[in-house]
Amino acid sequence: MSRHVDHHGAFEITSLPGQSQVAICHSFFVTEAKRGQGRGKVLKAEQRRALRALHYDFALCTVAAANSAQKRVLEAEGWQKLSEFRNRRSSETTEVWGMQP
Repeated sequence: MSRHVDHHGAFEITSLPGQSQVAICHSFFVTEAKRGQGRGKVLKAEQRRALRALHYDFALCTVAAANSAQKRVLEAEGWQKLSEFRNRRSSETTEVWGMQP
């Protein structure tokens, strides 16, 4: 696992079990005080650089369908929506996104 934390936010990268060339990107957040200032795009760009440095061939993440700000950041960094499902825990729709770093 690789963890990145700074005063703007954080993210983690973990290998998919059994598929070490596929990354699971999770725990991505921008601190509340920094939201709306483009910090999400900066962190996603840092995440892409980390994925490349760690030699991943593909990355996956999930996002709540209602989280339009996060989806804009994903799209700006080249991520694509792959699928969606009804989340039984939250009763909301969760989307699965992927990209090649």
